[in-house]
Amino acid sequence: MENRDLIRLLHLPKLGQIGMVVRDMEKTMNYYRDTFGIRPWVVFEGEPVFAVQRGENVNPTLKIGLSYIGDVQLELIQVLKGKTYHTDLLEKGEGLHHLGFMVKDIEKRLEACSMLGIDVIQKGRISSKGFTVDYAYLDTVKIGGVIFEFIQTRLGPVKITMSPAKLKMAAVLGL
Repeated sequence: MENRDLIRLLHLPKLGQIGMVVRDMEKTMNYYRDTFGIRPWVVFEGEPVFAVQRGENVNPTLKIGLSYIGDVQLELIQVLKGKTYHTDLLEKGEGLHHLGFMVKDIEKRLEACSMLGIDVIQKGRISSKGFTVDYAYLDTVKIGGVIFEFIQTRLGPVKITMSPAKLKMAAVLGL
């Protein structure tokens, strides 16, 4: 694949998610709800199906809170147990962790990243109640100061993109 084809493949879709690491999920969700009206929140807790960080398996237990600001998903990440890249960033303080982009072709994009010398910090899969999220954090911190993340979501075997309406439906259904 030629360099221009790789770059075209990596052309990012519009911003889909802002990810933040937090120490106290409830406190942070309550603040955003009460101060800015950001709601509803859907909260998941558990371990990834797998997570590989810089070539080594990691097994954190995470609590993830999701809501929307317009069309952009806000993700709060609290590490309950284990060591991961999220805990490394928390040593510096809470706040911005990544900018996420919803994609339908994560493996092709990661192959293009590899060919362009963009490393993957962490790659993993999270599954809950029929939803599966494949994700990859890219090592884009050195130049831009923030991690970029590719996010691919499936409901069963069907690739889908998340939206405020789908998240509200998940909140109503208690997923």
